[in-house]
Amino acid sequence: MAATSIINQLKLLHDQELYTDIIKVCDLVLTVIDQKSNYLTLVGKFQVTLYYANALYHTHQILQAENLYRQGLHIRKTIINRSKNSNTKLAVEPSNLTSDIEIKYKIYSCCMALKQRKAAGEILQTIPARQRTPKINMALGNIYKSGMERSAITCFKEVLRECPLAIEAMENLLKLGINGIEVNSLAVTVTSEINWLRMWIKAQSYLHTKDYQHALETYRGLDTHGLLKDNTYLAVSMAYCHHYMCEDKKAITQLQRAIRLDPNLTFGRDLLSTLLVHSDNKEYQCDLENLTSKLEPSLWSPEHWVALGNLMLFHKKYDKATYFGQQACVMDSRNVEALFLKANALFQVKKYQEAAVHCTEALRICPFRYDLHKRLVECYLHSNRLREAESVALAACKELNNSPQAYCLHASCLLKDPVASIRNVRRILEKACAQDKNGNTNAVYMLTELLIREQQYEQAVKMLTKVLETQTPTSRLHQLLGECYANLQKDEDAFNHYTVALRLDPQNQRATEGLNNIGTSVSVSKKDVFYSCADESCSSRRTNSDHEADAESDTDLWPGSVDMVNFDT
Repeated sequence: MAATSIINQLKLLHDQELYTDIIKVCDLVLTVIDQKSNYLTLVGKFQVTLYYANALYHTHQILQAENLYRQGLHIRKTIINRSKNSNTKLAVEPSNLTSDIEIKYKIYSCCMALKQRKAAGEILQTIPARQRTPKINMALGNIYKSGMERSAITCFKEVLRECPLAIEAMENLLKLGINGIEVNSLAVTVTSEINWLRMWIKAQSYLHTKDYQHALETYRGLDTHGLLKDNTYLAVSMAYCHHYMCEDKKAITQLQRAIRLDPNLTFGRDLLSTLLVHSDNKEYQCDLENLTSKLEPSLWSPEHWVALGNLMLFHKKYDKATYFGQQACVMDSRNVEALFLKANALFQVKKYQEAAVHCTEALRICPFRYDLHKRLVECYLHSNRLREAESVALAACKELNNSPQAYCLHASCLLKDPVASIRNVRRILEKACAQDKNGNTNAVYMLTELLIREQQYEQAVKMLTKVLETQTPTSRLHQLLGECYANLQKDEDAFNHYTVALRLDPQNQRATEGLNNIGTSVSVSKKDVFYSCADESCSSRRTNSDHEADAESDTDLWPGSVDMVNFDT
């Protein structure tokens, strides 16, 4: 009678989630059982053990909880064996006991919390395939997807067969290379009725096959009234597409929109902080500070640690940035932004080898990000490891579908190589220029500098004139045109383009020097008129807090400067 009362009271405490009370009671009860073996039946001891383990798990005492779950599993096995070998009727039927599948899942949860992925997989693998529930298959799939992809695909397909609306299983199948048509067929019972879900699968399929333009178009179709208008997950997914296409300004806009919709959003917060800190716009400082969490650090997710780390990176507190990146990695070793944060902080303190290690690890997880390839190339170049740098650049061309950014990366490596063929470099840059219709890269600048170095001024003029017809004029484009005309001894044309360059950016030193060095055919009075106007323009611009044209006014001699590898897009 006392045993029944104890079990009932423990059930009441468990239902009311009074876990600390359960821990104290169960600890006392198990001590009594050790002293007096007939105090509770074996079934009663089993129930007490599970209540105890559950309470420990909910109070984050994971190691003790795992041990008790394993004890409970052993006790249950003993109960089943005794019931088979004895005619004595048990107080509780074995079928009414907590199943061994549920206990093994609890052990799996403990192992995952303790970062013991191998042990977690081993305990779930002891469950026969026919007895695996969708929850078990999902857990096994998540373990298998890093190294045992075929087994993972089987598990996720089993999940969808029983739970067609399991979106995470769909996304995992798409990541593992299963095409969208097949994934849709596995969930056709729900996708035939839910129109937006079919479109969502299509967009995700484009995303994971690196067709980012079509993915964006499909996402935009969903971002309408009546479907998924102003959905934060949708906005962040669009931001990732823009980032993979090296359209970081558009990615920032989408991520900021998502944060406005949900200030507590974690998904995408780390990417936004990464983009802001590398945007070269100091006005983003306030935005970075707003991304840091006001919660207690014990409640932070990896995204919160990365956001704080990037704020420290912005303030040039590199040790703290590295530490906060490590905190994020401890919580999620596959967090790309955390690895990238550590790489950037280490790069700034000239620990290029360590930075390269973190970049390499991030690229294993996400090989289609240009910024990771770029930083790794920079690490190798600063370490005078030209061959490794060129190898990474070639890999970038393959992973990024020969994008203009990847071509620029490869060309920058070759320009550092004294034995590289100039003809090959020119060919690569011409490909980049042909693809880059909107001037999103430095391909035109790099090719022009190369032509100037090869004294092919007329070809450079022809190319720059054509570019100015289709792209927004910049100070640097006019400065380069001025240099070409100056070398062709067309001083009047050189003067005109240097003038425009300085009007667009009064701090363009190369344009100023070029104007001072052109021939005497340009009258002194004409120069004086220009300088008086330029001084007024310059003084008015310097009232601004930041000078936004720095990227356009490269004053270093090209391509001898090491900074040439910083080909920001």
